[in-house]
This record gives sequence, C-alpha cells and structure tokens, in this order.
Amino acid sequence: MEIRYDNKVCIFAPLSAKLDKRTCIRLFSKLSNEQKQIGLDLSYVQDCTIDFCEALTEVAKEKNIGIFNIPSDIFALFNIMNIDKCTNLFVSELDFEENSRRLIHRKFSFV
Repeated sequence: MEIRYDNKVCIFAPLSAKLDKRTCIRLFSKLSNEQKQIGLDLSYVQDCTIDFCEALTEVAKEKNIGIFNIPSDIFALFNIMNIDKCTNLFVSELDFEENSRRLIHRKFSFV
C-alpha cells in the first residue's frame, strides 16, 4: 500500500489487484487513524469484494473519503450499492484535490 501526504490531504493507493477482507482490514485500520482529508486511489485495483464495500460505508460514516481513478466494473458496483451517497467519487486526483466535478449517479425515470 502506498501512502502519500500532501498539504491538506492523505492519499492511500492499494497496490493489490483485488481488495479482499484481509486487505480491507489493513487499509481501513490505517485510514481510520488519519486526521487529514482522505483520498483513495483505485488505479491499481481490478476487483473488490463485498467486504470492501461494507467496510467503506462504515468508515465513510465517520470520515470524509474521496475515491478516484475507479475502474468501470467497480464504478458500476458502487452505483448499484449507492456508495456514491456516502463517499465522494471523482474521475482523477486533480478533481479530488480541487473538490470539484464529482461523479453523481442520478436515478431518473420517465413518467
């Protein structure tokens, strides 16, 4: 896991291709101790388990987490599970640092 500190943000980048239960425990234990704004870079991740999604929603209740560089499969899963309602999703690291251009899933329907 790579951890980068900037002026006001801390960015965590898991280096494993799959975020399973063991990786989640390690990631979120370090993430919960951080005081700065937290960014999660998923550029190396290709797959995640339900344990990651559940742990993310639990930690997001206490911390403000921004997620960026999300692969399309994981992004579709985040939209289905409404994770975009509890965390901030961004396309790139620059969008996260500027806190602009969030990815929002709107559920429109025809009447």
